[in-house]
Amino acid sequence: MVPLAVEASELKLGMSNEQVKELQDLLKAKGFFAYHTSTGYFGPVTEKAVKEFQASVHLTPTGIVDKATYEKLKSSVSTHQPGNVLKMGAKGESVSVLQRNLKTLGYFTYPKITGYYGSVTAEAVKRFQQAYGLKADGVVDSQTLQKIQEAVQRKNKPQAASKQNENGTNSSPVLKLGTRGKEVSQLQLHLKTLGYFQYPTITDYYGSATSDAVRKFQKENGLKVTGIADSITLAKIRQAIEQKEKSQAAAPKRDVYLAIGSIGEQVKQVQMKLKQLGYFTYPTITGYYGSVTAEAVKQFQKSVQLPATGTVDSQTYELLMDKEANKTFDVMDLIADAAELLGIPYVWGGETPETGFDCSGFLVYVFKKQGISLPRTVATIWNAGKPVNAPSVGDIVFFETYQPGASHAGIYIGNNQFIHSGGTNGVSISRLDSPYWSQRYLGAKRYY
Repeated sequence: MVPLAVEASELKLGMSNEQVKELQDLLKAKGFFAYHTSTGYFGPVTEKAVKEFQASVHLTPTGIVDKATYEKLKSSVSTHQPGNVLKMGAKGESVSVLQRNLKTLGYFTYPKITGYYGSVTAEAVKRFQQAYGLKADGVVDSQTLQKIQEAVQRKNKPQAASKQNENGTNSSPVLKLGTRGKEVSQLQLHLKTLGYFQYPTITDYYGSATSDAVRKFQKENGLKVTGIADSITLAKIRQAIEQKEKSQAAAPKRDVYLAIGSIGEQVKQVQMKLKQLGYFTYPTITGYYGSVTAEAVKQFQKSVQLPATGTVDSQTYELLMDKEANKTFDVMDLIADAAELLGIPYVWGGETPETGFDCSGFLVYVFKKQGISLPRTVATIWNAGKPVNAPSVGDIVFFETYQPGASHAGIYIGNNQFIHSGGTNGVSISRLDSPYWSQRYLGAKRYY
């Protein structure tokens, strides 16, 4: 391979040569360059990949490959070797690559790549393993890693618009057990809209759940029951979807009413607004009102003191569309910022990553990044918060440790876990229901 000659010149937008091709290969190996082929042309896709890599290694994201960027590219080699496993508690470049690949496949929905293998990553791995018939233990062994890499490669390959028959005319593909691709995802979405596909998530794999849904549809629509989605079955499904959309469009418009099973442009508008506000975390806007949308609506309704029904009536719709996204605080950004500090040592009086943190210094630092100022001590933070009956993600949980009253605190991250700066492990994650912390728990308070 020709050495990348960055000492003499930089690589940037518009350039085309072998050095750019090597750059793309390096970025692809680390999970940043998602295009299916290393082209040798430095276009917008390459520039975006460079910026993302630079940000991940704490360089200024210019999109221009200078000497410092190239050295980081060559030195930040993944430590994950075949035969090793990635699991809860792991961190580093290998985890970042895993998260990017799972995000590409639609399983990792967390807004940021953290490099930390926590409960969100484990759940994404489990969903992938379930979709591909693997043991769903949330641990990335060599078999799971290989399947993920194969799925990413397939997804990044250019898709043929359609298959052709012997006469050269377009024909619908036949989908059956073992088929993978976006055609399968679309089929599953249509079957879910019609009430046949019961699997909780849309995948790109045609497994037994998809086959069963196709059989049910075929049986109820007078088709040959094979479990195979041939051209006749696919055409019948499209016809059923069109009929449902027409019937919903013809419904009286006196009152907005969207609920599980609704489809169409109005559902898309609701999903886009919920995504802007941080409630709808599904990776794509589907136009189908399923359980994920209903849960997002419930969370919004709670935030504006409406009954949490999970259905969109006129009042919910009007309040939702008028709501402006809060630009100063994002609970998921708060957790991601906190996770990036894992491993920073505990230092009494510490307030920065460079010096280390004590428990309140950690809280003050992380909340300040989201535009929220907290008092400096745990006791005064306790006095300033709004009490809640049970902690939600982003709330601060308090404990009574070495003295009466609130003397230690951390940020609740869900699943009975909280992140904090403790005397033994520094910034780390602990369980709220462990014997030590459960006996000292005082309560939770909210600051946003």
